[in-house]
Amino acid sequence: MKYQKFKFPKNKKLKLVFLGDVHHGSKFSDTEKFKETIANIKKDKDIKVIIMGDLIENASAASVGSGVYQQTSNPAEQVKEVCAMLSPIKDQVLYMHEGNHEERSFRFSGFSIGQPIADFLGVPYIEHMAITDLGVGSQNYRIYTWHGHGGGQSTAYRIKTLQKQAETFTADLYAIGHVHELFSTTMPHREIINGKFKDIFNHYVLTGAYLKWDESYAEQHGYRMVKMGAPLATFDNKEKQINVNLEWEK
Repeated sequence: MKYQKFKFPKNKKLKLVFLGDVHHGSKFSDTEKFKETIANIKKDKDIKVIIMGDLIENASAASVGSGVYQQTSNPAEQVKEVCAMLSPIKDQVLYMHEGNHEERSFRFSGFSIGQPIADFLGVPYIEHMAITDLGVGSQNYRIYTWHGHGGGQSTAYRIKTLQKQAETFTADLYAIGHVHELFSTTMPHREIINGKFKDIFNHYVLTGAYLKWDESYAEQHGYRMVKMGAPLATFDNKEKQINVNLEWEK
């Protein structure tokens, strides 16, 4: 686990996009939708980005399934191509998580194929989990981010995975990728602070994906369709308040 701390301008809210599970190089990756998200981020220089992993497909003959035969480019080309697509927002990225598709290379060869992408962006490359403190105006926030692991097809099961992390790590917002679902929920609990009740709101976010459903393994295995894209979280600079918007690109 890695710990990081960022401080942002006092006079602005923080807008943070969790961007991942692009699987660039897969013939099912929606490159145009991903480029659209990049363009929307570029238009607003106040937006910051956390990359949640699985930017590239990175399939090989040793990979599970038939993905190696369903790629539009090889892994080396995928790295170059995804760097080119991310180039317009490279100064807006805070850090990058390794996904299980990037981890494939390390498992088979000891080479971390995601590291060159992080190096190109000039950001830390985090192999597993991260706790990050965000100073936003007069407010301090803590977020937990992780690429994620495991399956489970129901939204409830996926959120339960995040809640399990909340049993160990205290944060205001918990975010994972990997499950290819765009979803957010808020769960309150009540504490007593200075002799008074205070309602605390924890946010749980599944950070979406950019994979088409038709003719993919999702259709093959009967997985349900999900909305493509990435969530945007806004952290208020004057009062402790987080808003997660799944429709910000409209």
